[in-house]
Amino acid sequence: MKTITPMKAWMAAATAEEQEVLAHRTQTTRGNLYQYAGGHREASASRAGAIEAATADMHRLSKGRLPKVYRTDLCEACRACQYAAKCLGSRAVVSDFPIVDARQLELAL
Repeated sequence: MKTITPMKAWMAAATAEEQEVLAHRTQTTRGNLYQYAGGHREASASRAGAIEAATADMHRLSKGRLPKVYRTDLCEACRACQYAAKCLGSRAVVSDFPIVDARQLELAL
């Protein structure tokens, strides 16, 4: 069963140009963003924090069209960090963008 991660949902909602902007703002490449989205690579804590900040700004600028991606969505170390849990509260484990599996998508049709 495949799941849609928050980063994968962000990549699907973003245009190629917006993906390039995110890559530039977080000092990485679109290829790496796709690796994070597919779960093939895990972002470092600093890169996950940069992605969190950039996607929050892009969420605001897009009037909510682009979801926020939290550092805890991208990095195991951030999920285990007591400071991230304190700062993010319940968002430290659960993203604003729902994770949907294939079965749920089939039921929605």
